[in-house]
Amino acid sequence: MKKELRRLLELTEGNLSFKDKTVVYMMNNLGNVDPELRDNLIYSLFARGFEEKAFTVRQQQIIITDFINNLEIFTEIDGKKDQIFLRSFSALLGSILLDVDGETPLFTDKQRELIFKSAIDYLKKENDFRGYVPEKGWAHAIAHGSDFLGAAISHKCFHTEDINSIFDVIRCIMNKLTVPFIDEEEQRVAYAFFQGVEAKNISEHDLIGFIKKYDDEIWQRYIESKGDLSAFYCLSTWFHLMQNWYFIFWGYPSIKESLDLRIRGYLKEMFN
Repeated sequence: MKKELRRLLELTEGNLSFKDKTVVYMMNNLGNVDPELRDNLIYSLFARGFEEKAFTVRQQQIIITDFINNLEIFTEIDGKKDQIFLRSFSALLGSILLDVDGETPLFTDKQRELIFKSAIDYLKKENDFRGYVPEKGWAHAIAHGSDFLGAAISHKCFHTEDINSIFDVIRCIMNKLTVPFIDEEEQRVAYAFFQGVEAKNISEHDLIGFIKKYDDEIWQRYIESKGDLSAFYCLSTWFHLMQNWYFIFWGYPSIKESLDLRIRGYLKEMFN
C-alpha cells in the first residue's frame, strides 16, 4: 500500500483520486509508528485530498464518521506510549476537517460542537509532551493539538459561554510541564490563541485579563517553589509564550502593551 500512496502523492494537482479501500486504509493507519507512512504519505494525502476536493462524498463520510465515532485524539491517553501518534495525527486531521468545514459545511451542528469541545479538552488531558521521537518521527502532541485548538476557536461557528475553559488549556499544560519544550511548542500554542482573537471569538479584553492574572499566578508558584526546577521551567515557558504573542499581536496595541509590561518585569527580575 505504501507504493500506492507514494504514487498518489506524485500525481499532479487535479489528478488526485482515491479508492474507498485506500481511504479506509489511511484512517486505519493514521497513527502508524512508521513515520514515512504516517507523516509523509497519509497526512500529506489527507491535506491534499481535501484541498483539491479529491475525496468523493462517500469517502468524506467515511472519514467524518470514523473521526466522530472514535475520537481517537483520546485513545489510551494514559496508556501505551505509541498511541501518542494516533492522538497527535488525529488532532491534525481534525484541523484539516474544521478548516474545510469553515468553507463548505461537513458537519451537523451537534457534530461540530463535539469537535470544538474535543479540541479544547484534548490539550487539557494530553500527558505526552515529546516532540521528535527517534525512529518513529514526530509525536509533537502539544503542537498538533494547538493546531486543532486554533482551527476550533477560529471557526466561524465557534462560540462559548465559558471563555476560561479555553484559557485553562494553558494552565493544564503548564501544570504538567516538568522539562522545557524544545520543538517550538510555545509558538504553536501562541498562534492558536491569536487565531481565536483574530476571529473575534476571544476578545482582546479577555486575553489581556488572562495575561495579567496568569502572570501573577505563575510568579507566585515560582516564588513558593523555592528553587524547584519544574516551577522555573513553567515560568520560562510562559515567558517564551508571551514573547511569541508580543510579535504575533503586533497589530493589537492594547495586547502588546500588556505583554510588554510583563516581559520587562520578567527580564528585570531575572537579570538585574
